[in-house]
Amino acid sequence: MSKQWLQIVAIWVATLVFGLLALLNFTGDALYTLFAAIAASAIALVSIEHLISAKAKDTIRQQVYVSAGTMAILGSLTLVSFAG
Repeated sequence: MSKQWLQIVAIWVATLVFGLLALLNFTGDALYTLFAAIAASAIALVSIEHLISAKAKDTIRQQVYVSAGTMAILGSLTLVSFAG
């Protein structure tokens, strides 16, 4: 597994952990505001990493994978919140 995939998976895991913490501790508008902040943070993290890195290879690809995975995770957690 390449370094890029390790970073992407690490961001997905962090998204899941923070999303679950938010789901357990908040409800309503506060929960969805936190979900939005988590999504924005995940995308910003990739951008910041590429800004401070000398290598800009596959920046857009990483952002797409992180965004898609983050939206899938947070979308699933939103469905869980609706069910609960």
